[in-house]
Amino acid sequence: MNKSVWAISDGAAGNERQACALASRLGDIAATLRVRPRWPWASLVPRFSPVLAVSAWRDPWPSPWPEIAVGAGRLAAGALLTIRRAAPTRTVQILDPRIDPARFDVVVAPTHDGLRGDNVVQSLGSLHDINDAWLKRERIAHAPLSRLASPRTVVLLGGPRRGVTINAASFARLTNIVEGWRRQGSLLLIASRRTPANWLRALDAIHCDLRWSSEADGQNPYRGALAWGDRFIVTADSVNMQSEALATGKPVYSLCEKVPLGKLGDFHRELVETGRLRPLRAEPAQWRYQPLRELDRIATEVRALLAR
Repeated sequence: MNKSVWAISDGAAGNERQACALASRLGDIAATLRVRPRWPWASLVPRFSPVLAVSAWRDPWPSPWPEIAVGAGRLAAGALLTIRRAAPTRTVQILDPRIDPARFDVVVAPTHDGLRGDNVVQSLGSLHDINDAWLKRERIAHAPLSRLASPRTVVLLGGPRRGVTINAASFARLTNIVEGWRRQGSLLLIASRRTPANWLRALDAIHCDLRWSSEADGQNPYRGALAWGDRFIVTADSVNMQSEALATGKPVYSLCEKVPLGKLGDFHRELVETGRLRPLRAEPAQWRYQPLRELDRIATEVRALLAR
């Protein structure tokens, strides 16, 4: 019988996808929770607050407690500490919790975070469940995208992030490049919740075959775009979107004016050095690489640590 597992996040799409992906490999997901602490704890957990009581969270907790709880992000880390205090649940934190990793049973952190510990598992990029079977399912689910001319160029937009230079020159260059590429294919442009209005306005001149910026444009085509895309341009701020695009095995270009600073720069350099990621250039290219699919390896290592 599979173990019962909760997947916990703050509701951010990238965090929730990571928590659900790993939780599904560790057992049966009994609940997917989006946690919110009551005031004043929201800005303090987990680094600057004690372990919060169950009552310090806005929404009621399901019953019974799970055997394993998997959380992604800062608020989820706080929730895992609450659960660990209230129940004999094993806790798995995804992303650096910024507190002693020994306070969790397992911590899964990106290699570029530099986190070390006996219970720390390192991943290259973010976790996701994209593999050949996933891509096949999403092609079927989003079959209308197959009618777009190939090659299909997919542009994925994140948002501003410290250490990443994306400016008016970036968008002007992107516009010129993709307008040329579209003459022999099609173009899909997909924004995220973090994409600011000025970024979208800067790209108004681009002629897209599909443009999505919010629910007002209909259902989010992100999963279908990953499945049907032939090449990807991803803003350099988003580890999640770059990791998921790189799971397809298709060419992925990073949009920024220079190598990002800090830990994110380490991530980019590793991707470039392993032959996966390339900076955006005027001429499209084709190259092959090992798709970035870390979930099965990570799940195996997490299970081993939980069994100790």
